[in-house]
Amino acid sequence: MSIAHRSTLVVHGRLAMRESRLAAGRGGRHGLQIMSFEQAAVRLAGGFARPIDDESLRAAIQSALPATPMGELESIKALPGMIDAAADTLHKAWRAGIDLAARAADHSRLDAIARLEAAVLDQLPPGMMRPLDIVAAATARIAHAPAVLGPMEIVGLTELSPCWRPLLQALTAHIPVQWTAGPRSVPAWLDGTGVTITRAPAQTPGISAVSAATAYHEAIEAMRWARSLLATGVSPSEIAIATASPADYDDHFLALRADANIDLHFVHGVRTVTTREGQSAAALADIVVRGLSQSRLRRLAALCRDSGPFETLPEGWLRVLPTDAPLSTPGAWNRLLVRLTPEDWPDGADHVPALRTAVETLAKGPDAAGEIGKAFLKGRALAIWRKALLAGPAASIDATLELLKQDDGLEACVCVAWMPASALAASPRRFVRLLGLNSSRWPRGIAEDHLIPDHIIPTPVLDPLPVNLADRRDFETILATTADTVVLSRARRDSDGRLLGRSPLLAGRGDETYLRRNATPAHAFSETDRLMARPQEFAADPQAVG
Repeated sequence: MSIAHRSTLVVHGRLAMRESRLAAGRGGRHGLQIMSFEQAAVRLAGGFARPIDDESLRAAIQSALPATPMGELESIKALPGMIDAAADTLHKAWRAGIDLAARAADHSRLDAIARLEAAVLDQLPPGMMRPLDIVAAATARIAHAPAVLGPMEIVGLTELSPCWRPLLQALTAHIPVQWTAGPRSVPAWLDGTGVTITRAPAQTPGISAVSAATAYHEAIEAMRWARSLLATGVSPSEIAIATASPADYDDHFLALRADANIDLHFVHGVRTVTTREGQSAAALADIVVRGLSQSRLRRLAALCRDSGPFETLPEGWLRVLPTDAPLSTPGAWNRLLVRLTPEDWPDGADHVPALRTAVETLAKGPDAAGEIGKAFLKGRALAIWRKALLAGPAASIDATLELLKQDDGLEACVCVAWMPASALAASPRRFVRLLGLNSSRWPRGIAEDHLIPDHIIPTPVLDPLPVNLADRRDFETILATTADTVVLSRARRDSDGRLLGRSPLLAGRGDETYLRRNATPAHAFSETDRLMARPQEFAADPQAVG
């Protein structure tokens, strides 16, 4: 019987992890552990060490921020978005290896951020560590690297955050470390670290460029393209659609996915408000933020009829509400409840106390958001509600809910994938369609940090791989790692009809094909698409009669 020796494969992103685990399982690679470099560092640090996750960080910031003096930021610390901005700034500083406490004397802004960092660390469990602390703990136990990690291979990365580089260099003295770059660019700082670099020639896919009328038309053409590939026998796991900023297209693809009946996996997740549980939380948020009214209560009751105070009310109880009354004030609700008698209810019993309790609870407003959520929501909907309260103030919980995401439940390794370009660069596929190649959209512009501007800490120091450079690098990586076909797509106009320019990344890529919005598709992506392109056939369909 052969003994499996432990080894470590370091990849970037959830998709790369899933596909690498599938490949390892199919290849029988026993003893191989697949993780990010951060996870490898945590494992070597041992004990109960763990990284600071986003939810824990936001919860700690929410608890620490009100009592922490923030100097010139004091006037904005209670505004919506401050928790997100603070979390983003702390993450950047930690990844860049910046010791905020040591630099607090350099500027009053850094002093404020350092005070917030100290307060946040006090709120976190003892095992949660900053990257610098994880590196220190892992370095102290680096003699155990051969047993804990074994030989390490790093695949699909084009950069590593500065905070992890000292640990990577230290590991080379104890275990073999290989950086498998393939055709990707290799960071210059790797020279002299002792890491073995493996390169490979770039792929030469067939590259074509197209222009669509709008972003929605781009999404339609992408679905037609994917359907045509599936019809020729291409495996769904070999097809990818990507862009630099997927949020601009998510709603389009969510609607088109349902119409096309194609398992299109959203690698970056779907918005929680697109699910029933998310809609339940959104309906409650509408009341908490904007006040109680009949229309809002009806929406909430339809989504939460099996939970909270609505559970005890009889079927059809909404008929006791007068359809012509807005019921937008507590006084209006009180007058209605006083008039109701047992005979008004569908089952002949008096349910006024239960309805009064529900109305009074909902009328408490944002200050009682936690209590209201616990009273009306349960299960996944309640978890979404609590997560939104951690991510932002209760007074703007409706806006916070719009930004929350969750996994779509599909298996990435057997589906057509819709993803950010960064995920595709780390986990290439054979057939690729890139959307949104317009000026200012890909590559995106460089923006200063919200709390630490460039004149305090230069942006290249705080963010060594800014979004503009990352977008360009991802684009070149995708072209170099795609084996068969790459289609480059852009929109000619935005949703308001304004002309959009071409991305500078399209320079030298040849002429583009002009796709007309109303053209008959060579391959329809759904039944609706097929019938709308063939009026004669649609006219004969029973659905069109009358």
